[in-house]
Amino acid sequence: MKNFTLLILCFVSLFAHAQESRLTIFSEDGNPFYVVLNGIRQNEEPQVNIAIDYLVNDYYDTKIIFADTSIPVLEKKHLMVVDADSRRGEVVYKIKTTSRGKKLRYYSFTPFQQILPAPSNVSVIHYNANPLPPIQTITQTTTTTTSGNGDHINIGVDVNGDGNNVGVGVHVNSGVSTTTTQTTTTTIGVPTDVVLVEEADCYAMYESDFNQALESINKKTFSDSKLTLAKQVTRGNCLTSAQIAQITSLFDFEDTKLEYAKFAYSFCYNPENYWKVNNAFEFESTIEELHEYIESLGY
Repeated sequence: MKNFTLLILCFVSLFAHAQESRLTIFSEDGNPFYVVLNGIRQNEEPQVNIAIDYLVNDYYDTKIIFADTSIPVLEKKHLMVVDADSRRGEVVYKIKTTSRGKKLRYYSFTPFQQILPAPSNVSVIHYNANPLPPIQTITQTTTTTTSGNGDHINIGVDVNGDGNNVGVGVHVNSGVSTTTTQTTTTTIGVPTDVVLVEEADCYAMYESDFNQALESINKKTFSDSKLTLAKQVTRGNCLTSAQIAQITSLFDFEDTKLEYAKFAYSFCYNPENYWKVNNAFEFESTIEELHEYIESLGY
């Protein structure tokens, strides 16, 4: 019986250890891209929607290199492939086009036990630990040719009147055929002097740490003190939209809630779910003002 129990414990331990993460990235506007994790390119061909499984680390330094070289390369250090409580599963990010260029944004998380097979439109690859050959640079040349028969000028004047006859004729023809050639060269690939756009590191605050911070904020007697501490906590950590909603609910006055919600937006780990913060407000007009503020940022 003891051996059987030990076997079960070993099996459970191995199963827990065997859990890995899957990273899925998709391009919202359909621009194909390469994914580089910890300096190693993962896909041989650029993809619009890619899933990388068998990831055992919690974070990966990530670069997104677009097939269209006019788009700057995105770089995100310590990209999380676990949730805020270090649980493994499928973490999905989207490449979003904003008024400030392309950004890599958190989209969703699915626990390990609930991961489903990827859809047919998603390219799935196992994590590649071996460097792939450099991305090939292809040069396409387009030649436009215009042909002509050279210079050809005819001028004729014929005047008849009062017995006078005047005639003028000019004829020029070089007889030489001319050809004009225009060459357009387009380079496809990744040049050596790529421009990197590095996004600010953002890690979702652990739930245990957040609960302690929430308790500390709530203990403050005065609204100004609560707001000051809330901003300190938020500035030092990225918070989820749900966590920001909880802090916003601690304030008594609608104006203070709005001030904090505006401040916290730039530190939100998943801004696409910022609608959750609306539940902390009492008036529709406040929700509208927050929405207009976020729209003005152009994220």
